Amino acid sequence: MLAERMIDAQLRIRQLRSGTHALIDLDAYARNIARLRAMAPGGAFMAVVKADAYGHGAAICGQAAIQAGADMLGVARISEALYLRAQGVTAPILVLGPPSEGALADAISSGVTLAVGSERALVAIEAAAGASGMSATVHLKMDTGMRRYGFLSSEIVAIAERLHASPLIELEGVFTHFTSSDDLVDTSTPGQIDQFERVTDEIERLGMGLRYRHMANSAAILRGQIGRSNLVRSGIATYGLSPSDEVPVDERFEPIMSIRSVVARRFVVQPGESVSYNQTFVADLSTQAADIPIGYADGLPRNVSNIGWFVIDGERCPILGRVCMDQVVARTPDGVSEGAEVIILGSGCDGEMTYADAGRLAGTNNYEVATRLMARVPRIYLRDGQPVAWEHLLEGDRGNCVPASMG
Repeated sequence: MLAERMIDAQLRIRQLRSGTHALIDLDAYARNIARLRAMAPGGAFMAVVKADAYGHGAAICGQAAIQAGADMLGVARISEALYLRAQGVTAPILVLGPPSEGALADAISSGVTLAVGSERALVAIEAAAGASGMSATVHLKMDTGMRRYGFLSSEIVAIAERLHASPLIELEGVFTHFTSSDDLVDTSTPGQIDQFERVTDEIERLGMGLRYRHMANSAAILRGQIGRSNLVRSGIATYGLSPSDEVPVDERFEPIMSIRSVVARRFVVQPGESVSYNQTFVADLSTQAADIPIGYADGLPRNVSNIGWFVIDGERCPILGRVCMDQVVARTPDGVSEGAEVIILGSGCDGEMTYADAGRLAGTNNYEVATRLMARVPRIYLRDGQPVAWEHLLEGDRGNCVPASMG
């Protein structure tokens, strides 16, 4: 039976690779996490897997992050935390953003830690904890400059005293978020660190022990702006992507996801003929071209029309005309076969667009390009260069390619 299941898994991988798909290197992910941990020794490490792990797949990346030594996972919404619990993730999870009040009871019963950053959230969490008969574990969010979710530093000590006195709430930590740590001309981060440390020192001086004090994100870790904290949070850099052009990851970090597709049709565009919508590309010479089944509904930015490129048979192939919802056309070298692999996005090692390239061309950043990956694009996970798991969210399909003891 095991042999049959293995054959079925290998067949499924071949099926998925015959169309548009993502390849995610879990070994590279683990190495990136190890490098970031080494930059912040002595404390705990949170792997941020919000937004479906920045497009990389939260369920499998979340498990892989814990296996790689992460102490906790971070998400933005309760629904993301409950999804991870449903997929078997038992590790601590912190919801970093404002909680959905309708999901509070499920979060508390599932052991999900919540961020308290407003009076309304505080009251709602306490009420949900009381109704469930269980205490809620929380981290108090301090607004030191972002002006989003969070209490002002002048309010934090009084709020901490309320939480500490409540029999329904366990105050586990306090955190803040930097506004500009990814900017080399940043002048705000030192002040935010000072503000945070003064307030958390006061909380602890009053006898309210905090298990966690945290503020550093990926950019701050890379720049050594950790302060007196004992937990760091990293999202973008764990995936091998730079927080910004000004604060890049170095050559030790590896982008872990590559988007691939195939040549669906080869054809020749004759002089004077146009390609795709609105005739934005018109051939002046006879042009070898290929239709590729990927579009902006898969996550490829429409703004890379006519300026982006792919790699086919080792050659850079410019996009011709508009990126459509489901398809795109590219110039190809002579001799390209239908069914040939197309590298859409990746590390750039083979000459393909990187996430940073696509972000610049589309007028956005690499975060947005990665998180645009849609549910209809299946993901294939690799270790030692070989598939070990897959998931296809649109089809509700997930599986392992090796026995659990080997995974």
